[in-house]
Formats: sequence, structure tokens, C-alpha cells
Amino acid sequence: MPGPFHHETGATLTRGVGTRADRGEPGRTASAVIPAIHAEHVSLRYPTGQEALRDLNLSIEGGEMVFLTGPSGAGKSSLLRLLVGLERPTRGRLHVEGRLLGPWPSDVLAYHRQRIGIVFQDHRLLADRTVFDNVALPLVIQGYGQREIGRRVRAALDQVALLGKESARPLALSGGEQQRVGIARAIVTRPPILLADEPTGNLDPDLALEIMQLFARLNELSTTVLVATHALEIVRRFRTRVLRLEAGQLKIDGPP
Repeated sequence: MPGPFHHETGATLTRGVGTRADRGEPGRTASAVIPAIHAEHVSLRYPTGQEALRDLNLSIEGGEMVFLTGPSGAGKSSLLRLLVGLERPTRGRLHVEGRLLGPWPSDVLAYHRQRIGIVFQDHRLLADRTVFDNVALPLVIQGYGQREIGRRVRAALDQVALLGKESARPLALSGGEQQRVGIARAIVTRPPILLADEPTGNLDPDLALEIMQLFARLNELSTTVLVATHALEIVRRFRTRVLRLEAGQLKIDGPP
């Protein structure tokens, strides 16, 4: 469905720090890369008058894993809401995979959201459905056939080490297992971008580290991963980029 999307080709979108070229990887140069996420002077003001984001500028390259940190109310969740199209910038321009987010028709917005997997803190699993049914839900909505649904669900559960739990109900699982079901549901459509909003907030430190390591493994499969988290002690264990928001502004962009 390429037609309805607005791709801008007149500007070179680069970040220049931490790109594949910077890491010595062959075959790509920074100037040729269209970032997975690119924000230019993005601000978001809610109808209440609260300014959640102020003059935000950042780029995240495809295939990066990035932690988004900051105190409560810093704007982390607001940025994620913008990326999935739940809000629109008050000012500025926000691109996802080279597409300028804007006032899209509902079918185009739905297609955009299919390109993004979302993991929530509270799992949001359907307690009266099996693990298989919970993970399969995005595929059912998108109209996949039963054979393909079965194949993709099993593959997603295998990735999160839950193969064999298809018939279990969410309440019969541990908190860490429930979160992994939520991750399987987010990746079952094989989206190129995965967003996680405080995915370890309800987990003990050991389980939280396990979930973060799972995100790192998914990132190794070329998925762009953006994780909003307060868990700084876990973030420090990973040698990856950290963005820190304070009062809606980007204050730190660099190594942990």
C-alpha cells in the first residue's frame, strides 16, 4: 500500500553517530540510511495545556536498540503514542520508516500500526483466551489464514521460549511468562519496529533482566527496538544508546 504514504526524498536524513558505517559494518553509509524514526523539532501539547514534548530532535537508525529513560512525566509515553499514531505533533515533523506521519485515513493508519509491535507494562492479555489465541489476535484481525496463523504463532512463542504453552491461560503463567506472551503477540506480525512502554515495571530484577535480554535477541534479528524504562540499573548492563527526556526535552543522547 505505498500510494497513501508521504515519503520525503528532498532531505538527507542522517544521524551520524552509532550508524552501521560508524560501527565498521560494510555495505552501507550513513548518508544512504533512512532512519527508522526521525523527529524534527517535534512538540506535543495536550488540550489541557500540558506540553508533553518540546522541540524534540532525534533519529534512530533501522536495526538499533535504544533505551528511552527519564522521570515520570518526562514525555516517554507521549513519544510512543506519537509513533503509533495515537497523537499528532502540535509542531514539527515526525517520520517513521521515511513516512511523514500526518492526518491519515483509518485504513492507512491501520497499515502503519501493523508495522509497529507494542509491548505494554500490564500485558493486556485476554484472561479468558489461551496463550495461542492471545498471540494470534493481530493475525486474525489482519485476515491471515489458519495455517499461516498457526505457523507464525508457534514461531513467535519459540522466540520467547514459550513453545508448548499454547493451551495455557494467562492467569496460569508467571508474571515473566505473561510478559513474554505480550512480546510474542507484538512480534507475531514480524514488524520492523518494536516499542515497549515500561515492560519490566511489574517484574522483579531477575525477570526484568530476562525480558531486556529477550529484546536484545530480537534486536539481533534486525528489529528496531525502542524501550521506555525507569530500570536504569538494567540499562547499564547493555552497551547501547540511551535517550533521556526531562520535562519533554531531550537532555542526553549517547552511551549508557
